[in-house]
Amino acid sequence: MRGDSLAAKCKALVENLPDGVCFSDPQGSLFYGNKSFAQLFCFRDTEEILNASLLSYIHSDDRPTVEEFLGRMMQSEYGKTVVQVRTPGCDSHEQWIEIRAVNTITEEGAFLVVRDVTSYKTLQEELLFQALTDELTGLYNRRGFKMMAEQELRHSQRLETEVMMLSIDIDSFKVINDTFGHGEGDRVLSLVAKTLRASFRSTDIIARWGGDEFLVLALDAPSGTVDILTDRFKQSLVDISRANALPFTIEVTIGSASRENTMIIGLEQLVQQADRAMYACKRR
Repeated sequence: MRGDSLAAKCKALVENLPDGVCFSDPQGSLFYGNKSFAQLFCFRDTEEILNASLLSYIHSDDRPTVEEFLGRMMQSEYGKTVVQVRTPGCDSHEQWIEIRAVNTITEEGAFLVVRDVTSYKTLQEELLFQALTDELTGLYNRRGFKMMAEQELRHSQRLETEVMMLSIDIDSFKVINDTFGHGEGDRVLSLVAKTLRASFRSTDIIARWGGDEFLVLALDAPSGTVDILTDRFKQSLVDISRANALPFTIEVTIGSASRENTMIIGLEQLVQQADRAMYACKRR
């Protein structure tokens, strides 16, 4: 009697846990789910869970991850197996869930603990965004640019495509700050950033490198297009200066460096070459 009472209490405890608990076989067929699991996956009640497929409730891009996870969970060394994947969500708003296997394996399958980690993932993405972007302009900062540019340079090297680096410096920026104040200087930085985004492709990597210097890594861009791109950008700055009734025209000096198809040049070298070209133009 005492054992039956304890078993009933344990079942009631699992049934009312705040985290979802389910039992799944290696193919994802479900044979049990508690109330929290039912709510998480929008089942009307726990009875509806029986013989449903876990995979059908996972985002299509993440199903291979869950399939691999389900295969691993039956192995004795799987103990720490955990995945974070997406589900459509009850209100069609994508949500993130964490699925963790419990070290209780039978021939039929294993118990899984499922938790909604959407808030955590959102915070994680926000923190990453803040760490990689410049607060004033919304462009990549130095850290973000290095991370993205190095990745794309490796990709372009494999494809043997040409890339171009632009180093851009705002002319007379100190004079603007000293004459019109730092608020106007910040406005100029924001307008330059806005014009850069409008002038280059969304696939190009744009950053505020520091102070009044910006970098653009233009991907799959032949060096012969440098003049076309820079002239268009400079004219856009003239137009935006007029549109915002600035008491001056925003002007920039631009230096460029390119990596041709078979050349092996790292990010640091490309930045240095573009910088040297930009300062050479300043001295003219």
